[in-house]
Amino acid sequence: MPPRVSCHNSGYLGLTVLLLTIPLARPAEGESPAAVAAIQQLGARVRSMPGNRQELNVEFHLGGRDLTDQGLAQLAELEGIVALNLRDTQITSRGLSHLQGLTQLRWLHLERTQIGDAGMEHLSGLQKLQYLNLYGTQVTDKSLEHLRELKNLRRLYVWQTGVTDQGIMRLELALPQLKVVRGVDLHTIRTDSPSITETPATPIRWMPIRSAAQAPPSENGENTEIIFQNKSGRTVKIYWISYGNEQKLYGELAPGKVRRQNTYAHNSWLITDEQGEPLGYFIVGEARSLAVIPK
Repeated sequence: MPPRVSCHNSGYLGLTVLLLTIPLARPAEGESPAAVAAIQQLGARVRSMPGNRQELNVEFHLGGRDLTDQGLAQLAELEGIVALNLRDTQITSRGLSHLQGLTQLRWLHLERTQIGDAGMEHLSGLQKLQYLNLYGTQVTDKSLEHLRELKNLRRLYVWQTGVTDQGIMRLELALPQLKVVRGVDLHTIRTDSPSITETPATPIRWMPIRSAAQAPPSENGENTEIIFQNKSGRTVKIYWISYGNEQKLYGELAPGKVRRQNTYAHNSWLITDEQGEPLGYFIVGEARSLAVIPK
């Protein structure tokens, strides 16, 4: 991706109702301190959700990417998990069996893990699930059959998987409220102009700079989309600033042109001239963002 991690990763089309960002709050309460400590030793961040100290947000994608199926088994000790991020960890299809008891789960990130169709049936009992990200996994239409009874599911991400249009159509017929996002390859920046109705209502702020060092590294957020509009009158270059503060070139944008790019909320995008001299940067918003490059 870039984003995330690496990715931009990749990809993702604007959402309206339920691109759910999960803010971190104070340390978790209501669970066994020993159970929480065991999860934290695996590299996870464990926090209570804002407004409800009994609900937990558990994230492995920042410091616990070495997590395996064996470590995943320890999650069963935390009954209040409502948000779980396993992105970029080493879990496999076999490890999904350890998730079937997390019946309070509403947000689940499995992107870029080694999971496939085997074991997806263990998710069929997660009746409160609203958001599921399967980007960059080995799932196919077979996996979608196990999601048909998840009546609260609202967002499903399946870009760079074996899922087909036919499989998506069948699932959306079963779940009319569901939005399935197939996304695009993050390294393929579309140059077609969106229609006026697709343009985001709220632009994000242009931050002019003189040094590329002034552009901050990307931070984590939910999958979304940024639309660049070049009104500068000259060709510019678009760079994603990685989580490690590295500049990754994503392409050039001619004067008057528009590009749509998959990204994550809170990601940082640097704009330079053709010679690489920095002009400014944008920080992606929570939902689809409009980034106007000024004169």
